[in-house]
Parts: sequence; C-alpha cells; structure tokens
Amino acid sequence: MVKPLLPLDERLGAIASLALKALHGRENPCAADIGCDHGYLTAHLLRACPGLTMIASDVSAPSLNKARRLLAQQGLSGRARLAVADGLAAVDVPVQAVIIAGMGAGTILKIVREGRERIGDAALIVQANLDLPLLRAELSAMGYAVEREVFVRAAGRHYVTLMARRGDPRVLSAREALLGAAAGGAMDEAQRAYFTWLRGVRMREMERVAALATPKARERIEKSGREAACISEAIGMKTCTVSELEGLVGRIAPYELAEEWDNVGLLLGRRDAEVTRVLVALDLTQDVLREAQALGAQAIVTHHPIMFSARKRVTDADREGRLILDMAAAGVAHIAAHTNLDSAPGGVNDTLMAAMGCVNVRGEGFVRAGDLPEGTTLGGLRALAEQKLRARVRVYGAEDTPVRVLGCCSGAGSGEIGAAAALGADCFITGEVHHHQALDAVDQGVCVLEAGHFETENPVCEVLAGALQNAADALEYTMMVFCSRVDPFGRG
Repeated sequence: MVKPLLPLDERLGAIASLALKALHGRENPCAADIGCDHGYLTAHLLRACPGLTMIASDVSAPSLNKARRLLAQQGLSGRARLAVADGLAAVDVPVQAVIIAGMGAGTILKIVREGRERIGDAALIVQANLDLPLLRAELSAMGYAVEREVFVRAAGRHYVTLMARRGDPRVLSAREALLGAAAGGAMDEAQRAYFTWLRGVRMREMERVAALATPKARERIEKSGREAACISEAIGMKTCTVSELEGLVGRIAPYELAEEWDNVGLLLGRRDAEVTRVLVALDLTQDVLREAQALGAQAIVTHHPIMFSARKRVTDADREGRLILDMAAAGVAHIAAHTNLDSAPGGVNDTLMAAMGCVNVRGEGFVRAGDLPEGTTLGGLRALAEQKLRARVRVYGAEDTPVRVLGCCSGAGSGEIGAAAALGADCFITGEVHHHQALDAVDQGVCVLEAGHFETENPVCEVLAGALQNAADALEYTMMVFCSRVDPFGRG
C-alpha cells in the first residue's frame, strides 16, 4: 500500500514546492535537508519524488531521532542518510538541491560560506527567520543569484523562501536587498501582505527606541524609517497633507462634538505640508516634541490642546510660548481632539469603560455607565484600576462595598457624578475629585475612585493612534502613526 504524502503547513510547503521544481526532470537526484529537525520535509520530498535520495542532518541528536522514527514509519529509511552534523559536513556526494531553513540569516550565511564547495551547482533553498535583506545582499555578494521568492503566512507569521543558484557576484542596492523580487515591479497579494506586515514591524521598532535618545537609537530610527518609506513607495501608497490628517482626526472624533469653549482641530502648521509620520500624545510638551523629532514626525496629534486660553503674544517668556516657537521652527504641526474625543464613540470615556471591564455601556457626552461582573467590590475595582491604568488610586467609600454599575467621566470629571448616578452607577471613576464632591457622592450612595487625570485619559492615545493608522492605511497613505511613551511629569 502506498502511503499518502505527509501534509505540510504553508511554510514547509513553500520549501517543498521550490525543491521539487529544482529536482524536476533529474534522474535519480539527491538533495540535502540541513537542520531537518522532525524530518517532515525530508519524508514529504522522498514520497513526492520516487527516485530521490536525501541527506538529512541536524546538530541535535534528539531531533534526528524523531526524523529517523518518522522515516521508518513511512518506509523511507532506505532512501535517506541521517547524520548528526554541523552545517554541510554531512554532504559528501553531489546534490541537486540544498535546503537550509528555520534559522537566522547569519547562521544560514555561515553555513553557505563554509560549505560552498559542497553546494556546488545545486539549487540553494533558504528560509530565514530574521534579517532577510542581509541574507539577500550577502548571498548575492557570494555569487548566488536569487531565481524565485515565495511568500507565505503560516500560524500567524510571515515567511519568505528563496531559491538561488551560483552565478556572478553582485552588490545589491539597499532597495533590492529589502524588496527582493518585488523591487522589479508589481507585487502579488502574498508579497503585498508580507511587506505591509514588515512596514508595521519597522514602525514598532522606531516607536520602541524613540524615547531612548541615544546615537544608536537615532541610527535605528533612521534605518527603519528609510525601509518603511521604501516599502510604502513599493506598495503604491500616496502622501498625506496636514489638512488631510486633520480630516482623518475629525472622522474619528467629529469636531462638531466639541464644546463651544474648546479649541480643537489644526492649531499650528501649514495645511498643505506633507505628513509621513505622526505622533499621538495626551499632552504637548517639550519632551513630546523631542520624541516627535526623533521619529521624524511632521505632526503631533494630542488630546489636550495648546492655546486653550486666548493669547495676545507668543514669546519665549512662558512654557507654551516656547513650545509654540519650537514647534514652528521645527516645522511640526499640531492638531487637537479634546472634548470631541471625550464624547466620541470609542473615545476617551469608552476607552476607560473598556479598560475597567464594563459591558452594556450607555450614556452620551462626557458621561458613561456600564455593568460589572457579579461580585465586584470597590476594593476589587481599585486594584483593577491600578493595574489597567498604572495609577495610584484614591478610594472614597468602604472597599467591601458591592458595585454593580460603574460610571465614569475621565480627567476632571467629578462634576458628572450625578449624571452617572442617573444612569444607575453606584460607583464612579474619574481623574480628579474635590473633597466636598466626594463627601456628597458617598452620602448619596455612590462610591468614588480617583485615578488621576493623566491616567484616566492616556489609554485613549493607543486607541486614537490605532484608529488613525487604520484610516490612513485604508486610504493608502504613506503616513505612519506612533504613540508617545513620554510621561509629562517624568515618572518613568
């Protein structure tokens, strides 16, 4: 009875498809699976290509034993030679395909560099977990020309498999090393998905190191930024202006929801200026501006606006004046979404409700109320708020008080306790509470959590940044959106 082919996931399937192409038409071919691990790929190739023999090696004896058992179960032991070996040491006969997968680019390159004579004219099939541009560039410099690239997604991860053959050494440009086969023109759906993901990886790298302000961090940001821009161009994205960014913010937090006394929208900057990078923060401070400049951002979107009160002059005599002058000198625009973001669906207060685990959330304007799991107490909510909001929470009321419905108004929202109580709240969370308001609330049977102005509002920054990025991506803007890691009071 002929046993069926072993099923492979998309990652191993991509390697197998390239290997079978390389072996097609060969009489009694031989291939090497370096780092064969469990042996699934080796067994699949032996089953798919009846005249094939395999050299399967691994540095791990336990892994090789797994492969040995699998091949025996499949009745394929006689066509495979298994060896515990480093690199290509086990390849002592001519082969038509050499497979090196599941390793970092540096390890693969070391194996290829040390075993070039053993590879000979074989098709070299490689799949690196990391540093794909380095792998492409170094293979080309060693004289291996990439013939095909296969892009797949398996178990939530992206993989790129290369098939190369020996040719003339060539120095790749940075763009060719980054994009590979896609550098030549249009992308297929799989390539586009991979590069969209890679662009996001580069953005997260930039965001992670922006606050470090070290030469190494600046170098990393510059390199990642260049690569992200190159990918954006290759994907076919278009540029965005400050005015268009203001429009995107307004879609998420409609400006008509802002209070009449508020100051929202574009507050500083040229409307027709190009924006490729945006920083989202709760407050606009000198540290946030420095973070934006480190990221190369041309715009900062905040919750709290500058020029909240009318100004007759802008000089360096006060904190806000210095900030406005520095923003203008740096060419960084400022857009604010204040009370409109407080009131907007999915905005500041809905984000706070979600962080506190509320369901069946209701309310409008600045006030929300939501149901809590049965058995919740004021003390339990305090602990949850301290964990989720990273806050030091002050409690007004007995900690063993049962709580069924939590109300909220983020920031300086204690004046809305009565409105939340009208929605059924028996507990209220906000950023700041006056003493007499806390006394009145407890007297009316509403306990209170005071969690800090910054702490109750800052969670929305991640939400706003994500919503802006999704909106920009939907319109295929090159714009990259980052979320500030700066605490305005320097608290780590």
